[in-house]
Amino acid sequence: MTIMTNCCQYFYNYPFRAPDGSYSRTPFYLMVCATFLLLISPLKNLAVNVCMASFKQNGYDATIGPVLDFAYMPVFGERPTRVYTTLGYALMMLGTALQVDLGGKLHHTIRQARSSKATSAAAAAAAASPSPEPL
Repeated sequence: MTIMTNCCQYFYNYPFRAPDGSYSRTPFYLMVCATFLLLISPLKNLAVNVCMASFKQNGYDATIGPVLDFAYMPVFGERPTRVYTTLGYALMMLGTALQVDLGGKLHHTIRQARSSKATSAAAAAAAASPSPEPL
């Protein structure tokens, strides 16, 4: 949780700068959504474990029932929780890729590799052509 909130703070304080010079907070919003989705499963487990520990120590309390009812709602089942976690990781990766401008860097690297490949191919073709014999 600490790492995710620190990433959110960093993404907020240093917003992504688009190639046109404008700033975008999209990575920040993606990281906030990812943090929320990734914390659903641990918070559900924490609530259930606290209720069970309280029941073992003090017996049934009026607050245990509503908390367990909320924690065992169908939207917090095993399958939806896995979907939330997977979606959270996907949003986290997308937000990070946007923040570091991975697409722009990859595009630049590919363009640079293609131009150097074309240059080396032209140099190889020039070297392979026979030079005229001196008289």
